[in-house]
Amino acid sequence: MVKRLDDVAGMKAADPSNILSQMAAFPDQLGWSQGLHLADIAGINNVVICGVGGSAIAGDVITDLLTPTCKSAIITSRNVIMPGFASTDTLALIISYSGNTAESLNLYHDAMRRGCQIVVITSGGELEKLALKNSQPLLKVPAGNQPRASLGYLLGAAALALQRSGLCQPHRDMIEAVPRLRSYVQSILAEIPAKSNQAKKIAFALRDGVAVIYSPRNIRSVALRWQNQINENAKAVAFSGEIPEMNHNQLVGWLEGGKGCSCRPVFLLPTDSHPTVQKMTEVTLQMFNERGLDPVMATLPGNGLIDNVLQGIVLGDMVSYYMAVLKGVDPAPVAAIKEFKERICH
Repeated sequence: MVKRLDDVAGMKAADPSNILSQMAAFPDQLGWSQGLHLADIAGINNVVICGVGGSAIAGDVITDLLTPTCKSAIITSRNVIMPGFASTDTLALIISYSGNTAESLNLYHDAMRRGCQIVVITSGGELEKLALKNSQPLLKVPAGNQPRASLGYLLGAAALALQRSGLCQPHRDMIEAVPRLRSYVQSILAEIPAKSNQAKKIAFALRDGVAVIYSPRNIRSVALRWQNQINENAKAVAFSGEIPEMNHNQLVGWLEGGKGCSCRPVFLLPTDSHPTVQKMTEVTLQMFNERGLDPVMATLPGNGLIDNVLQGIVLGDMVSYYMAVLKGVDPAPVAAIKEFKERICH
């Protein structure tokens, strides 16, 4: 089965949409955002990043990166209405890769009713039409990818919009991280053998059962991204959680009922954590190992928060791709989501 992970020709033949290249282009997608133009946005006191699925994860990433330093509230809304505080001093970033996502369109109209300052991020569709009709800032990203394989475009555009609001400098910091991100991507490409490829090693460990991915709360977006990518690319059940919350509930389930179940715990380990969280993670791993739960420990590449998050995301993307290879499934189609969207339109 390991040989399958090193059969580059076979891998690419089973990936007619070439989603592998789309995900590997994450650094280039972030760099692309340097060419975007957006005027300064004044009078902003809080930010609501609106979207679902592959579009919303950009909001989660930005929230994780900025929470330690940004003095203004930044939240991600996956709802169909804006939070009650949203008003004229709210920057509403409406994100939908397709431009036709029902939840994002609902949030757009609610933001309009509340008088929010709106920036639209999309590749086209109804959202583009609305932004043009209402003379609102539009950051148009390239079309043609799977939404989940376009995170770099959406993340770079959202970071630029936040920077133009004057609240923080996320875009500058992301662009500075691109060369390091690009270097790491080269180490986990399909051409790199499994014996020296971190992503292939983890994928092989997760080839059977249900992955349950945990991370410290301050990088919970990375664990969620891993979950989502395993769900969609590998067509596999996966869940995610965070430390320390899991130590107050899920820990009991694992330690008193987890042995023999089909779930495999995965712990994402950043370069450094708050001392309290670090101690909790260490003790959790000790208890899991003592009870024979065999956790997978994934040390996130890079040094510091932004590198751990960005490089951790691309690691999870490639893990999910190699899991699809091991299962013998095409990573691109998401038939269940297509069926769901068709059903809610009737």
